[in-house]
Amino acid sequence: MVQNNIEKSEDLESRLKKAKESSSVNTLLKLSKDEATEVRCEVANSLKTPRYILERLSIDDNEEVRSGVATNPNTHHLTLSNLSEDSHYYVRRSLAWFENTQPSILGILAKDQDMDVRCGVAANQNTLLVNLKILANDNKWQVRAAVAQNTNSTTRLLEHLSKDKSGAVRVLTAENQNTKGKVLESLSIDSNKDVRNSVATNSNTSIEVLDALSKDKFFEVRFAVALNANTSARTIKFLLDDCDENVFEAANNHPKI
Repeated sequence: MVQNNIEKSEDLESRLKKAKESSSVNTLLKLSKDEATEVRCEVANSLKTPRYILERLSIDDNEEVRSGVATNPNTHHLTLSNLSEDSHYYVRRSLAWFENTQPSILGILAKDQDMDVRCGVAANQNTLLVNLKILANDNKWQVRAAVAQNTNSTTRLLEHLSKDKSGAVRVLTAENQNTKGKVLESLSIDSNKDVRNSVATNSNTSIEVLDALSKDKFFEVRFAVALNANTSARTIKFLLDDCDENVFEAANNHPKI
C-alpha cells in the first residue's frame, strides 16, 4: 500500500511538515501512501485527516501507524472496533489507554490477553462499572491496582479491593477519594504502613481515625496526619510533642494551631 514515487524531490523533513500541518485532502491522501513510516504516522495522528484515509491507514503494515489511527478522534467507531482486535498488542494498548475510547470498545478490550491492555481499560474513565467489577478480580495485581485508582470505582467496589492480597492495591484503594467511612477505618489498621499512610492523607478520613493514626509507630504516618486538614486541634496539639522533627514542624504549621 506504500508507494515510492511520491514527490521524490522532497526530503523527509518537508514531507513530515506537510503531513502535520496540511489540511488538503489530496495532500494527506498522497502522504498516507508515503514510503516513510514517520510520515504515515503523522497523517494518522493529524486531526485534519478525514475518516476514509484513517480507515485506509487502519490496515497499514506498521503498528505505530495503526496506533495513531486508534487514538485519532476522527476515526469511525467501526474502524476502532476492528482495531480492538488488532494482532499487535501496541495498537490495542493505545486504544485501551486513549481517553476518548468508547465504553463498548473498552468492554471488548477488558477481556484482552495482554495485561497492559487490561490495565488501560481499568484506568480509563470511560470504562463501565460492569467491566470495572470484572477487572477488580483480575489475576494480575497491576490491573486491580488500576481499578483502585479509577475515580469511577464505587464505594462497594473499593470495599472489595480494600481486602486485596496486594499491598499496592490496598494503598491505592486508601488513596481513592471515593473510599470513605468504614472502609478507611478498616484500612487504618492494615499491617502495611504504606496503606495506613494513605489513609492518613485521605481527606475523607474521620477525625477519630486520624487521632488513632497520630499514635502510629512509623513517623511517616504521623507526619501525614499532621498534614491532613481534617485533623482535630486536639490531635495536632498532641503531635506538637512528637519526637520526630518533621512531624513537629508539620503540626506546628497546621492551620488549627
